[in-house]
This record gives sequence, C-alpha cells and structure tokens, in this order.
Amino acid sequence: MLELIVFVSGGVLLALEIVASRVVAPYFGNSVYVWGSLIGVFLAALSLGYFLGGRAATRWPAWGPFLALVFAAGACIYPIPHIAGEILGAIAIRDYGPRANPLLGSTALFFLPSVLLGTVSPYAVRLRTQSVERVGSVAGMLYALSTLGSIAGTLLAAFVLISAVGVHAIIQLLGATEMGLALAGWLWARRIGAAAGTSVLVAAVLGLGSAVPPEGAGVMYARDTIYHRITVSDEGSVRYLKLDRYWQSARDRSAPLRTVFPYTDYLHVPVVLHPETHRVLFVGMGGGTAPSRFYHDYPATRIDVVEIDPGVVEAARRFFALPDSPRLAVHVQDGRQWIRRTRDRYDLIVLDAYLIDTIPFHLATREFYSEAAAHLAPGGVVASNVIGALRGPQSRLFRAIYKTFGAVFPQVYVFPVGGSAPDALQNIILVGTAGPRLGRSELLRRASRAVRDGRVRIDGFVRDVADVYEGPIETRDVPLLTDDYAPTDLLIASR
Repeated sequence: MLELIVFVSGGVLLALEIVASRVVAPYFGNSVYVWGSLIGVFLAALSLGYFLGGRAATRWPAWGPFLALVFAAGACIYPIPHIAGEILGAIAIRDYGPRANPLLGSTALFFLPSVLLGTVSPYAVRLRTQSVERVGSVAGMLYALSTLGSIAGTLLAAFVLISAVGVHAIIQLLGATEMGLALAGWLWARRIGAAAGTSVLVAAVLGLGSAVPPEGAGVMYARDTIYHRITVSDEGSVRYLKLDRYWQSARDRSAPLRTVFPYTDYLHVPVVLHPETHRVLFVGMGGGTAPSRFYHDYPATRIDVVEIDPGVVEAARRFFALPDSPRLAVHVQDGRQWIRRTRDRYDLIVLDAYLIDTIPFHLATREFYSEAAAHLAPGGVVASNVIGALRGPQSRLFRAIYKTFGAVFPQVYVFPVGGSAPDALQNIILVGTAGPRLGRSELLRRASRAVRDGRVRIDGFVRDVADVYEGPIETRDVPLLTDDYAPTDLLIASR
C-alpha cells in the first residue's frame, strides 16, 4: 500500500502541473512566463514539501499523520476549479504585469497542494525503513517509484485526459484520487473507525467542490484541448470564438458576409499587389471566417488552411459554417511543418497564427519567412497579421517582426488597421513581396480598379488600402528574430 500511495501521488503531482497550464492560460495566456511560473512554483513547493515531510516523519513516524497529509493534499486539489476563476480574475483585473500575474496565480492555487504532495516520499521513506543500513536502498526505491508515477501522470494528462474530458473534471479526479488513497490506506491499516470518519470528510469535500461556476452568459460551447481553452458564445446575432482569454473570430449569423473584426478585410490587400491570386495558404484559422470570405469572394481560388489544433477545426466547422469543399482544404498540422513539407506554391500566404500575448516563435523568424518565400509562385505575396504599435512603448514586437520581414522580402508594406495613431496597440498587416515598390497613389489606383472590376468585394476596400503607412519605422533597437534567438515573450512583455 505504501508503494502504491507513493506511485500514485507522484502521478497526481505531475498531472496537476500539466493541467495547471490550462487553468491559468484563459487569464494570462500560454507564454513562457506562464510555464516558468508553474514550474518554479511546483519546484519550490516540492522543496518545502520534502523538508517538511522529513521533519514530520521524524517527529511522528506513524501511518495516521502520513495518511492525513495524503488526504489533505487531495482536499486542497479538489476545490481548485471552484475558486480559480475568482482568484485569477482578481489578479487579472489588478494586472501586476506579464511576469507577476501568472506567478501570483500559480502560487495561490497550486503551491499548498504541491507542498503536501511533496511530503509523501520522505515520509514514506521513514515508514518503510527498518534500519539505518537500509535507508539508501529504501529511499532510492521509493523516489524511483514516485518518479515513475510522475512520468505516468504526465503522459496520461497530456496525451489522454485533456483531450478526453474537461480540465475541471481532471483536477477533481486528481483530488478525489488522493483522498481515496488516504481512505484505502486507513482501511488497509484496519483503522475502520478512522476510515469511516475519513469517508465523511471525503463526501464533504466532494460536495463543496462539485459546484464549478458556469462558463458565463451566452456561452454555448467550451472545450479544453492540448493547445487552448476554446469558447464559443453568442451576443445577439454575432457568434464569437475565444481561444484562452482572447477573441479570435466573429461571425454575424444574420449577415454572414458582414465584417465583425476589421483586420480580416485588410487580408485582401495583397490582391492589389498580385491580382492573379489562384492559390492561397492560411497558416492559422480561428473560426475560419477569413478563409471562408476568400472562398466566397474568389470562386476560382483554391485555398489550403493549416491549423495545429483539431479542436479549433471542429469548432469552426460546427459553429462558424466553415465550407466543406475541395476548394477549401483544412490540414491539421503545425504551419511551419506544412510549409517545409509541401511541394505546392502559392500566390498568397497569410500568417494569422499570432495571439496578442503568445506568439509561436518558430513562425516569426527569418528562417520561417524564408521558407514561406520559397513556396511563393512568381510575384507571390506573404501577409501577416501582427498585434502591436508602429512606435512607442508597445511597438517592440511589431518592429522586430518588421525588421525580420525586411531581411527576407525586398518590399514590405505596412497597413495599420483603421489607420490608428502610431502609438496605439492595434492589428497591423505586414505584406512582403519581391515585386517593384508601389507608392500610395498606384496602390489606390489598383484598389479602385479591383473594386470597379468586381475582383474585390470588400466594403471600404479603397479606404483600407489608403491606410498604408509610409513613415519611418525604427529597427536599430530591436533584434532580428532567428531560430537561434527569438525573444518574442520578452518583446511582448516590454509592451
């Protein structure tokens, strides 16, 4: 029984750490700061747990206190889904910064249960050791079991549980498992009276923690995947897709072609630079509203969409009317892997896989942009949606991406969505091409002709093209992003 408790507790600990990222991500994203906070908190808690477990085992070398710690760990884990929203929401409102926010949230939710789980192994060593001569072999065996359990818990949570059931259910299962282990331990030790009392405590904790708060008004679908917390909600006739804490796509069900998020209209600007656009690749999909509009507006165009999260694809098809057609093929794969492996060449490649606080760094480097450029047809264009500012304290990420774009494409055009002030945080569409440089007047002339000829059907398209930014963009103080050095999280934090 002792070995089973050690093995399972090791599994619960690492499974909790994996699942913890899905609890924190809806509030603070999925950046390196989130993972650094979680790993740091769990390691600090383990260190304290090992110390306290050893001290407690020396003072009370008995099964009763040991099983009480096991039970307490489960009792601390089980209610986490019930309190997480209130705690993380309060931290997000106060906003202590991109580093402190996840560190405070992780500490508040996961430090205490991790400390209690950390007491299990050293306490078990003391209970199992019969003589000083056997301390080494007993400690080695039990810590090996704990580590094996941690491996099993990691793989089970990452490969199976998160995709199969909700995060709330997983956490409550982990807490119930620890409390069940304590109950089984008391039964095994023939402490029937204590076991009965423990059963009452287990039932009380399960009852207190079972009422997980609802998702919120208008939410019609919510699912945790290995990449995101996906939420679909309706506000009037508009349906929204949310990944973690940020809105990604929107569709007006009463007017499907009406633009809800303006940046998607600007993704049609490359058609001005390369009118003969017949093959299009989207890297990143969200609800699929942008590819769907291309599918509708350009009937002679074949579209490939690459999306890494199959849950996002399912939501797009189920809730956002993503067309099911040979002309619009969806591939569940990492965008860079797709570009590296495909033999196709495209007239337009659209990069729309960046979140406001999380960027897949391998999709923002010189090497990646070079690979994308190598898969362009003659005269082809790469467009990227970036959230940033043209200048000022929130501009470092955009300016680094702009600098990296310029290292690959001879011509880079900048279209701030809505033509907002240069210091404002906004969507900015970068367009890179090897063609000759076109001035504002020529861009507007081509845009007017495209609208007049019916090639582009976007309302206000000429106005969008007129937002082209031709002022200077300072890049001397930002890095060129490469596979070797791409500090995207640092650049986001500097905003």
